[in-house]
Amino acid sequence: MALAPDWAEGHRHLSGSLAASGDLAGAIAHALRAVGLMPEDNGAAVHAAELLMRRGNVEESAALVRAAAEREPSDHRVLRVLSAIEMQSGRLDRALAAIDDALALAPENPEYHLHRGHLLYRLGDVEAAAAAFDAGAALDPDNPAAQGAQMALHLDRGLITEATALGGALLHSHPDDKAAAEAVLHLLNYRLETIDGDYIVLADRAISPERPPRPLPRFTERLRIQCRVIQALIIRETRTRFGDAKLGYGWALLEPILHITMLSAVFSLMMQGQPPIGTHFFIFYFTGLIPYLMFVHTSSAMSHAITSNGALLQLPLVTTFDVIAARGLLEMITDLTVAVVLLLGFGLIGLQAAPDDLWTPSIALLVTAAFGCGVGFVNAVLTTRYRSWDKIWPQVTRLLYFFSGIFYVPGMMPEWARDALVWNPLLHAVDWFRAGFYAAYQPHWLDRSYLIILAILLMLSGFAFERGMRRRLCEPL
Repeated sequence: MALAPDWAEGHRHLSGSLAASGDLAGAIAHALRAVGLMPEDNGAAVHAAELLMRRGNVEESAALVRAAAEREPSDHRVLRVLSAIEMQSGRLDRALAAIDDALALAPENPEYHLHRGHLLYRLGDVEAAAAAFDAGAALDPDNPAAQGAQMALHLDRGLITEATALGGALLHSHPDDKAAAEAVLHLLNYRLETIDGDYIVLADRAISPERPPRPLPRFTERLRIQCRVIQALIIRETRTRFGDAKLGYGWALLEPILHITMLSAVFSLMMQGQPPIGTHFFIFYFTGLIPYLMFVHTSSAMSHAITSNGALLQLPLVTTFDVIAARGLLEMITDLTVAVVLLLGFGLIGLQAAPDDLWTPSIALLVTAAFGCGVGFVNAVLTTRYRSWDKIWPQVTRLLYFFSGIFYVPGMMPEWARDALVWNPLLHAVDWFRAGFYAAYQPHWLDRSYLIILAILLMLSGFAFERGMRRRLCEPL
């Protein structure tokens, strides 16, 4: 970017990389720069608007999308995004006007009709909402969302027979849809609660024995369902994280490669070609950077899991725990894959990259990932409740870069400085990981139990924090 500051696509791709690493402010700056360089590109405007929404700048996000809609009023997709932003902002009349304009351009889109129906229902126009749901169902008769919306509306209007008929058709066409099954179960429970009156035996026949109540799902069944939900969320995050970038997941590799190369070039000149440990700068800085990135990527990406998945949290099977855990697991898998690919690359160019003890760096990286996930759960809650936290946490991670022994070893420091540094748990993560690559490096200040206990405590605290705040976190943002 220094060589081509006006490269619009470069700013857009860099924005995606910064957003994935947790630097939301930097991502927004480059996204807005891309919009300035490509004022006619609606895709760039929508990307910048989505980042602004994640930071809570609803008005600025809406202004970007409105400008795109005014610039190209025939783009119904921009109008649909504008309607969603206005809906989240509570401006339902404006949201309805935007979706009406989108429908005028794309009247055959069933999802637009369903969105319009939900808006009308929230505005209190039940009859118009029913007509919109009917229109969406007519365009896509097999759409479970359309059938579920019609069923819920009939139930709300007291049309129990019509709602029951729709529920039966929904189960028949989508027997494996958990959301549909739960909606029909809610309908049946409502019917049982409203049955009242006297009963008369019409025929003298044997009465079938009363069926025992259906047992609640066992723990293993609930766990299996939750694992399937998290797996689906990971697949979704994988497709959307670098979906608009030409390099795709190559950007995940590019960051540590450029980082290690820069550190090696600078410090090889300062240290006359001899790293503090070992013989190769690439391996030394690799052992410092990988644990740091594992912690920063997991804790930062999980911070925005709730704010960027508000729509998904309206689904009955998806909880805030699921979206946070999916982000953390994806970052762990990505960083672990990057570490393995880099080691293989070092081996191909002739460096002695294999660790002296494979188990030591593996366990160190696992504990570091758990530590990052624990912090990530806490960050996710804090980011949702306190908008300024997403500006504070990136500054904390930048300070940790200099105090975690990435490009030096604490033994190079005076004793008083080292005694202060050892309170930083990330320093122990780096030294633990590094000790697996250098058998002779066994620092006396390394306290593995300190990092393990902190990781466990933060994981438990994060789980408890999320669970205690779940009801508030699920409220529309």
